[in-house]
Amino acid sequence: MRKCFFVLVFMTLLTGCAKQSPYDTEFVSGKVLVDGEPMQGISIIFSPVHPNEGHAAGGITDAKGQYKLSTAGLDIGSGAVAGTYNVTFRKIEIVGNDLSMEEAEEKYPNGLPVIYHVPKKYENPKTAGIEPVLVEKKKKNVFDFNLSTKN
Repeated sequence: MRKCFFVLVFMTLLTGCAKQSPYDTEFVSGKVLVDGEPMQGISIIFSPVHPNEGHAAGGITDAKGQYKLSTAGLDIGSGAVAGTYNVTFRKIEIVGNDLSMEEAEEKYPNGLPVIYHVPKKYENPKTAGIEPVLVEKKKKNVFDFNLSTKN
């Protein structure tokens, strides 16, 4: 009886580990330009407009400004769950990040300065000026964005 119990527990764990992804995702890609030029290293985040519709997904642009989305917790390039998403962008550089703590405190007593390579307004869907996008099932979900550093 005891042996049977352990076999049952082991089989339950084994089948639990072999589950497919709980999300039905769609491939999502596109290009992000800043003032008409590609920029590497921009984080792009798709956040569901409705909390119970979709799951957060994100990606990072390559040297050509291209990205592929991945749903949080899944493989790179896994895509996004169908739904409506707010889109935000971020690329920052922390100046003095290579300094020791003592050097940084001496040189920057008010904290390390941050350079925004993508204007800060694009971090918030309310200030970004980007309309929500609709990721659709079994459709070509390609979304291109041209961000501006001018107002």
